[in-house]
Amino acid sequence: MSVAAAVALVGRQVELAHAAAALREVERGRASALVIEGEAGIGKTRLVDCVADDAQERGFAVHRGQAHPFERTRPFGVVASALGLSRRSSDPRRAALGELLGRGRGASGEAVGDLRYRVVEEIVDLIESTCSKGPMLLVAEDLQWADSASLLAILSAARQLPLASLLIAVTARSSPHPAPLERLLADLADGGARTLTLAPLSSDEVAVLARDVLRALPGPGLTTMLAQAGGNPLLAVALVRSLADEGLLRRDGDSVDVTTSQPPASLNDLVVRRLSDLPTATRELLQVAAVLGDAVSLRDIARVTHRSPSEVVAKLRHAFEAQLLDATDDRLVFRHQLVHDAIYQHVPPAARRLLHREAAVVLMSGGADRLDVADHLIRGAVKGDEQAVAWLRGAAREASSQAPSVTLELVRRADGLLPRGHPEADLVSAELVQALLRAGQPAEASDRAHAVLSRPHAVEVDTPLRVALVGALALQNRATELVAVVRSSLHGAARLQAADRVMMLAQESWALTYTGDPKAGEASARQGLVIAEESGDRAMTVWALTALMVAVGRQGRFGEALTHSRRAAALAAGTPDTRSLPLRPTFFLGLALFDCDLVSEARAAYRDALDDESGAGWWLSETLLADAQALFALGEWDDAVPGLIAAGEAAQEKGNPLLVSQSAAYRAIIATGTGDYRTAAELAAGLVTSLDTDPPTYNAGVLAVAVAGLRTAEGNHTDAYTVLLRCWRSEVARDSRFYHRWLAPDLVRLGVELGHRDVAAEVCDAVTEAAALAPEVPTLQASALRCQGMVLGAVEPMLQAITMVRQTPLLVEHATACEDAARLLDLDGRHREAAELLTEALERYERAGADAWAADVRGQLRALGVRPGPRGSRHQAETGWESLTRTERAVSRLVAEGLTNGAVARRLYISPHTVNTHLRHVFAKLGVQNRVALAAIVHHTNE
Repeated sequence: MSVAAAVALVGRQVELAHAAAALREVERGRASALVIEGEAGIGKTRLVDCVADDAQERGFAVHRGQAHPFERTRPFGVVASALGLSRRSSDPRRAALGELLGRGRGASGEAVGDLRYRVVEEIVDLIESTCSKGPMLLVAEDLQWADSASLLAILSAARQLPLASLLIAVTARSSPHPAPLERLLADLADGGARTLTLAPLSSDEVAVLARDVLRALPGPGLTTMLAQAGGNPLLAVALVRSLADEGLLRRDGDSVDVTTSQPPASLNDLVVRRLSDLPTATRELLQVAAVLGDAVSLRDIARVTHRSPSEVVAKLRHAFEAQLLDATDDRLVFRHQLVHDAIYQHVPPAARRLLHREAAVVLMSGGADRLDVADHLIRGAVKGDEQAVAWLRGAAREASSQAPSVTLELVRRADGLLPRGHPEADLVSAELVQALLRAGQPAEASDRAHAVLSRPHAVEVDTPLRVALVGALALQNRATELVAVVRSSLHGAARLQAADRVMMLAQESWALTYTGDPKAGEASARQGLVIAEESGDRAMTVWALTALMVAVGRQGRFGEALTHSRRAAALAAGTPDTRSLPLRPTFFLGLALFDCDLVSEARAAYRDALDDESGAGWWLSETLLADAQALFALGEWDDAVPGLIAAGEAAQEKGNPLLVSQSAAYRAIIATGTGDYRTAAELAAGLVTSLDTDPPTYNAGVLAVAVAGLRTAEGNHTDAYTVLLRCWRSEVARDSRFYHRWLAPDLVRLGVELGHRDVAAEVCDAVTEAAALAPEVPTLQASALRCQGMVLGAVEPMLQAITMVRQTPLLVEHATACEDAARLLDLDGRHREAAELLTEALERYERAGADAWAADVRGQLRALGVRPGPRGSRHQAETGWESLTRTERAVSRLVAEGLTNGAVARRLYISPHTVNTHLRHVFAKLGVQNRVALAAIVHHTNE
């Protein structure tokens, strides 16, 4: 009995309606996402076929890729497949990206740095460029097998392009999912993705499916048998076709029924029964194909079986006729993954292992890419296979710059293949420790490093393991152990080169500084600096100077820190030695400049750091946050908020909770200043936990200012005082003066107000001593003078503080100094001078949009009998073109020119994250839904 070759989709009307709604949303210019989940064979691919057909009819560019179980060692595999990223691509941009994906090693064989984030940014930019020409559907199937780099690229596209004409559709088998995939699906759901969980078909739907296959209704016996398929459409169709092929169906009027009561137990049984009917040569080729993968090139099958491609095609003809195989492009594809799995599992395990190993040997001898062979070696090699170990180690080096998780899997397998006591075992162990460190598993890295170092081991791995151990302990904030390892290494029998000693001393310096002993941190950094300079190692001199800059800066010697930073940046710029690149010296220079109130120079340094592709991915979130902090300090809050949001998102992606909390703190301060107390309270709620740790985190100063500022605005001055005092005590205990200028004025003011004059005097003395260490920093001098004025009730120090802060462009320091001085002037009967200073503060607050703080100042002016004038022009427009900030207008004009987020970011020296946040604000203010509408407004405005 003949059956239909193709079957229409049955029973997914609700899911298709959701998909159509997502496509319509994209047509309106807003990104959307679909997550399609379900068991194998439930119809995920058929549903995607229908969504893709609908998208193409609507004019979408459809890009589709699929992850494969034997290709998990290829970084960016599924995304590269979907977007056609290949060196052989006719599109120059895709070819360049394919070249970048293949750049795993430099000429010396060493990894050339972490390329992941650069590749991701290029992929996102390519997707956005495609979306700028018309709507796009990006499909990634079977993500349960995808590599972590592909998952990162998909997540980044979803996060960075919410305003693009993009629909991302992903499929995955039902839970449990690998942890990286679980995170991606959760993030997509948080972003508003529609999750379509495909349930089994009903009995009526299965009957319709069978009718479509048979072109007749199923009879009662066949209906009963089909119930055993459990509503799985693949199994139901396979069952009907198998019964038809075996002649076990008969037509009875308008229906078709079975002639047997013994159906196959599973799809595996169905496939095995089909295999038994095939010629021996066809079965053998199918088994080889299954071992090579679920989608495999004809050329590879021919090479492994030592046959010509034409002979392979001829021998597999029967497999195509049995509907076990399909052909797509230059690959043979099993009709379904379950068909592949059934054939693969039918091969005895020992034979499978041998076939994998033989395939690996043939592919290696043919010049195949190491990463293409790695999966076969993982499955085919046995303990003691030295050739496999060497190949896996080489593949790990190639993957290291793009996919640390892939590197880790390859080195783990290599490590497992070496027998105990093998001469190379310690070298592979050291590589495994490095791979664990790069993959973000510092706890296991430190455990393994300890294990090797605690037993007799090869001399050549001793130093690399110690350096890696120090790095792993630093990432875990295990400062005490870190210091112990450094000191035992420096003073023990370890054979450390000068560069290794400097690196260790720099790590020790940071550990000591951030855990409360910056003086000891300074001593370690100075020791490292002496070694680096004596050896003439410019790169290591940069490391030592950077550690020294942090240590002396935490002690409040900001001018000295700036000197060290300038020298480090100059040295790094003058040497091609990439060992200094991870530090991004221009970023640290920006921090030192900012600490000295040189905000414009600091922002220029941050732009240089963002523009430097040599360290793509390193320090991105830190640089974004530092630049946003500078905008906050200048009072350019409309631009600061998008920058802070972008920095927080980047920090979240990198798993840096300290920076996430720091971003939230600045946003909470801005929300308090603008009077958005609900947002301020939501943001501050997440900061309290960090402040309650013992001791508080090293960035607790800004968190305390944010929480205390909100408590003060709520009228809870006692709580505000308690929060600030606890943080101050922690600063003093750590011998740190970094946050003195931030904490002291508010703490002294509240201390005097609440009757804690002894505490106020103590704080005043401490900040005065700190000011003496950095006479070149105006805000620090002003902070000390303000505290003296409040403690003594003296006007003159206050007026001197005003002179100091007027030398800087910093908003909060300037305006609050004016307020503090005005209070004392008012008490002294000098009302006119008080009013003048309050007016000065009012102008700064209104320019920044700090409406709540401005309202407080207006109240103080009215109490002096002064009626403030109307608000400035900044408040005249809340919607429309006039409501846009300078940066928002610049972004809008560049977007109207057709530039992508990445291109706009490069032009304005910001990040694509920040551009995206600006665009969200622009769309809301202008009431537009997409870039086309925005471009129309821009062009109309410029006419």
